Amino acid sequence: MQRASERIERPSPAVVPRAKRLLPRWSASVVLLVEDDDEMRRLLAGALRRDGLRVVEAADGDDALDWLGPWALEGNLESAPDLIVSDIRLPYFTGLEILEGIQIAADRIPVILITGFPDQETTDRALALGAQCVLSKPFEIADFRSAVRRALNPS
Repeated sequence: MQRASERIERPSPAVVPRAKRLLPRWSASVVLLVEDDDEMRRLLAGALRRDGLRVVEAADGDDALDWLGPWALEGNLESAPDLIVSDIRLPYFTGLEILEGIQIAADRIPVILITGFPDQETTDRALALGAQCVLSKPFEIADFRSAVRRALNPS
């Protein structure tokens, strides 16, 4: 399992197997998945990997910010994920705080937030901060995968 404390090296197009090159353009994308519930994180990570995405898993907001640090603080675009999927309620830093923290970046990273405690005020705040969407648990995996595809390929 890829942890947030590890770095993902992006393969050059020449070394991506032919079968992977036939997947949609977004399929080689890196997704930072931040979820403190181990079972939910495994389920979502598995769905993303089956779609050909590379997934970095973080169990809390602190792990997520450690992984995002080189990108956010040093402008190291090689370490930036293509998408962040985060639970809203997390230990240390919330999904909303992560969303607020990445606002300083020149290149916006799309963010999908998920929550088991939906309320209109939080949803409105998340969308005002630039979240692509807020999914309320429980949700269908097909809806999750569709939201990820829209976030990675907005055109």
